[in-house]
Amino acid sequence: MPGAPFAPQPQPESGKKHRRLLVGILAGAGCLLILLVALVLVIVLVVRGVGGAGGGGAEPSAADLTPEEQSTALVTDYFAALSAGDAVTSLELLPPMDEADGVLLPVEAYSTALERAPVSDVVVGTPELDGGLISGTVPVTFTVGGVSVSDEYSVHDYDDDGVIELTSTSSNPVGAYGLSGLGMTLNGVEVTDGQSLYLLPGGYEVAYSLELFAPSSTDPVIIGEHFVSPEWPEPQLTEEGLTAFRGAVQTAVDGCLAQTTLEAGCGTDTLPASTDDGWTLTEGTVRRTLPEDTQRTIDTMETTSSYDEPTYVEGEVVGSLDTEMDCTKDGQAGVCEMWLGGGMSVPHVDMADPELPVTWS
Repeated sequence: MPGAPFAPQPQPESGKKHRRLLVGILAGAGCLLILLVALVLVIVLVVRGVGGAGGGGAEPSAADLTPEEQSTALVTDYFAALSAGDAVTSLELLPPMDEADGVLLPVEAYSTALERAPVSDVVVGTPELDGGLISGTVPVTFTVGGVSVSDEYSVHDYDDDGVIELTSTSSNPVGAYGLSGLGMTLNGVEVTDGQSLYLLPGGYEVAYSLELFAPSSTDPVIIGEHFVSPEWPEPQLTEEGLTAFRGAVQTAVDGCLAQTTLEAGCGTDTLPASTDDGWTLTEGTVRRTLPEDTQRTIDTMETTSSYDEPTYVEGEVVGSLDTEMDCTKDGQAGVCEMWLGGGMSVPHVDMADPELPVTWS
């Protein structure tokens, strides 16, 4: 109609549909995000709850465990550290209580011991505990450098607080005896004669700072079971030391052979002034020489270290001599020969003395 206002034209529905679709997508995404967040929270709560005690999520304390569980855990943790070659943790878990348990070596010596003879194949047994003030032992089997060991470790609740401790009464103070003067070292650390040592399981290499000596075996000494004294290798002369020993003996023998008196030394018997058949021996005319077999004995002589003083080294009986001297009888001069010639006894050399003095027995 002329002059009538324009009637509103209907708007296309497509724009509204797009807006509704967009709003719907956003709303759906929001719901999905909320669901994902909720799911993550649930998972976190579940994970935090695993292994928790009393619903609080805290690690159980030692007092929450039974004495048997505590004892097993203590020995298990200790051997886990040993098996990992972790000397620091091993010493923290089982330190010496006092000097009676032995002197500690530097930690490097223990680390080397666990490298030379690793601990493995550990089986911790069932603890055997007493009631009351709880104490007892935990059996364990393991290998050290491939050597099988069966042992027990002591546990105690000294202060009766419900917490058990692994005690160093299980450890073995190891003594190095009869090694005076050699400058014995274990894994490079010098120890003194008779010193008590606190040793972890492992392998300990023995050496001496006195250059003329070496241990009879270069294999590491295995420390495994407690309260068992290790068999330290016997000290012996090196080839250089053996040459020095034989040279010292030869020098001493040559000096004795040079004596023209009735008494010559080197363990020989002093010649009598006269023989049984009336010949008088002339002092200053004695001539002594070595038979070939006696010289060979000196050249090939083997040695043994003294038990109490290993640097004091004993040889073998040197052997017989050829001995003659001028003699007289009833105004008649002659040459007398001693039957069997006498002989030299056993030489001993102090190898710790640079002069290599020789004594005889």
